[in-house]
Amino acid sequence: MIEDREDHRTPRPRRREQQAAPVGILVDPEPRHDLARLVLHSTVREDIAAALRSIEMREQLEAVWKLSEIQPQAGRCILNFYGPPGTGKTRAALGIAWRLGKPLYQVDYSQIISKYLGDTAKHIAKAFKEAAESDAVLFFDEADSLLSRRVAMGESCATSINQNRNALMQELDRFGGVVVMTTNLFGNYDEAILRRIARHVEFALPNASMRERIFRSHLPSIGRVSADLRNVAMSSRGLSGGDILNVCLNAIHAASVDPDPANWRLSEETLLAEIQKVKAGKRAHEARTADVDLN
Repeated sequence: MIEDREDHRTPRPRRREQQAAPVGILVDPEPRHDLARLVLHSTVREDIAAALRSIEMREQLEAVWKLSEIQPQAGRCILNFYGPPGTGKTRAALGIAWRLGKPLYQVDYSQIISKYLGDTAKHIAKAFKEAAESDAVLFFDEADSLLSRRVAMGESCATSINQNRNALMQELDRFGGVVVMTTNLFGNYDEAILRRIARHVEFALPNASMRERIFRSHLPSIGRVSADLRNVAMSSRGLSGGDILNVCLNAIHAASVDPDPANWRLSEETLLAEIQKVKAGKRAHEARTADVDLN
């Protein structure tokens, strides 16, 4: 057998792991992400509708108001969604992408953040470049990790952190597309970045009527449910839409133990029990967080 030796005259292609990794993933929104199917406070829905009009009616707005004199990027729209976890911020970002007929480019922070000086700023620029090339809505989930206040120069890693803020602001200034940022820690944002965001939209916890609608949307086989969902909704005060989804999933599993699926029924007692479990978990988390803060 003749040994297969490397031919140095023809360079081999770079190994896959040596190639620059993407800094985000493209997500194709689906019909279920339609904003009309999302349970939102009316003020949130109005703010999102206004933002969408600013994109879809740009030509008419330009003809009447000469917007290009103050905002030359025709497709530019930067939104910040803030509020507790599970209140629909990510789903709304997908809904915007669905409405615009675009994919969602979701930034992967594990690829963005680097321990090497200068690399994070390069990755930020790459995220904007890849979103533009894909004609995608650029999505920064939990954006406070990149948008928090600048650090005093005497502090450790100040040069790197402030460099990243500057890089992000420069990219926001140049970008001509749609950017959606979400955060649970709005108060940590850098003021210079706040000025670059067109709209700040607060996603609050759902009220009782909204919670009832969310329960109904997460219980598709309503004929198998024996419960006063208005009462269930009242008992779920303080829960987010994401919490209610978990309640419904856990309750469905708890109600599906009979060997014969024909006998599977979901009772109000089961739903109320799962609500209490979710609330207990949230209280335990809050208590542990408080202990950590005190220490």
